[in-house]
Amino acid sequence: MPASEEYLSGIRITRVMDCLADQTKIRVLATPARDLQEILPYLAALLPQAGYNHGAGILTLMREGRLITVYPQLVTLAKAADEDDAQAVLEWLWDRINEAHRQRSQLTPCLERRRMPRLLDVYRLLPGGNCRRCGEATCIAMAARLVFAEARLADCPRLAEPEFADNRTRLAEWLGRESQTEA
Repeated sequence: MPASEEYLSGIRITRVMDCLADQTKIRVLATPARDLQEILPYLAALLPQAGYNHGAGILTLMREGRLITVYPQLVTLAKAADEDDAQAVLEWLWDRINEAHRQRSQLTPCLERRRMPRLLDVYRLLPGGNCRRCGEATCIAMAARLVFAEARLADCPRLAEPEFADNRTRLAEWLGRESQTEA
């Protein structure tokens, strides 16, 4: 990418620690090469599945089961497999930040508070009935797997039924990783 279009030149891991949620994973602290305050509203617009607090300057999202929190001068990442995995997720974030910068004239910056979908929010949009067709014993278990990006919407066959089309669309928007037509 030409340097004139690059907002951020990189994100550097500054500390690696044990993950509090999963002892087999790590968490990292990373420092962006510049302050992110002015780009955060555009990044939130680009990533509608992210939680965002404009007043506090905090963006939070899940990416393939990893929790990412972006502050103006700090990025935290939890549940990474190892440093290489953490670096790959940070590179994905770096790309999104630069993409938000390039697209800022087409994006409406997010200036309000928006929360990430919670487990019960996702659960309420599933068809219910604990049919087990997804391979899980309960719909709440499926909701948890969706929230942590361990399952796909397509794993719930009932979401493909016409009566659940609106729920499927809303879940796809919230979770930010599948279209309603994905098989």
